[in-house]
Amino acid sequence: MRTKMIFIASLLVIMMAVSACGQSGAANQSKPAQTAEAAAPVEEAQTRKVTTVNGEVEIPVNPQRVVATYYLGELAALGIKPVGAVERQLGKASPNLAPYSEGIAGIGDFPPNLEAIAALEPDLIIATDFDNIEYADYSKIAPTVVISWSTDDVATKLRSIAALLGKDAEAEAFIQEMDANAAKAREAIKGHISQEETVAIIRFFGKSIRAYGGRDIGYALYHSLELTPTPLIKQAMEQNPNFTSTEDVSLEKIPEYAADRIFVLVSDEEADSQYNELQKSAIWANLPAVKNNKVYKIQADKWFAYDPISINVTVDDAVRILTGEGDKE
Repeated sequence: MRTKMIFIASLLVIMMAVSACGQSGAANQSKPAQTAEAAAPVEEAQTRKVTTVNGEVEIPVNPQRVVATYYLGELAALGIKPVGAVERQLGKASPNLAPYSEGIAGIGDFPPNLEAIAALEPDLIIATDFDNIEYADYSKIAPTVVISWSTDDVATKLRSIAALLGKDAEAEAFIQEMDANAAKAREAIKGHISQEETVAIIRFFGKSIRAYGGRDIGYALYHSLELTPTPLIKQAMEQNPNFTSTEDVSLEKIPEYAADRIFVLVSDEEADSQYNELQKSAIWANLPAVKNNKVYKIQADKWFAYDPISINVTVDDAVRILTGEGDKE
């Protein structure tokens, strides 16, 4: 009897063990063990390809040492400080950007100095289409992206550079800020200048005289403040949205480009001498803006800059001038 009971107990132990093994196997089937390959973290890409005017270029995902030949204003608007930029955008040479240029190395002017760029060991070069440097020479130093200066407006250039650096949200925020500043400025000049009054921008440099359209000097006046250009300039802007300026204008033809109000920009000493002589002429003296004391001489280094930071500066300066806070000629 005792032998029989021992046999039955042993049989029960064996059945329980088999049942436990079956359950363990089922559990293992429902939760297969992870392989070492699956468990390993996925490495993030360090570079990416972008489409440029020079074809596909592989650039760092998060560049740390950027050299920008002429885009300090755009980078400043995005909260980025490059390691190098052309000297005409640094310090006293560019008062609008001076607050953002401390600690940035100069790389010469035009053309930029390739040795100076290489010494900075950049991991990305952002160049213009007027540097007079071969793309191949840039690309030997670091991945290079050429952003068109000549065909893109201020907002398009900002968005293009932001896309390279993963700063799209910052670009849109700054553009909204520019638009808000322009709207505020338009309100500020109401009652000081009417929509019927025309505005001209005349630049003297060397022995040349030119009338300007809606890019560069003219952006703040014609786009931000929405002031009215003279008929010839308006026609040129309608035919070509990228119209910057006329070819050289002779003294005799200045009345054709003159307006109810004239903004004058003098770029150098030779131009200043020419402008002083022009003011003695009957042609200049008989212009309506001159007779009505509505000629405004503006600072060349402040106004002859075309970047997001400078646009806000020149819009504010135009408000100061048109509301009577600035000096007339």
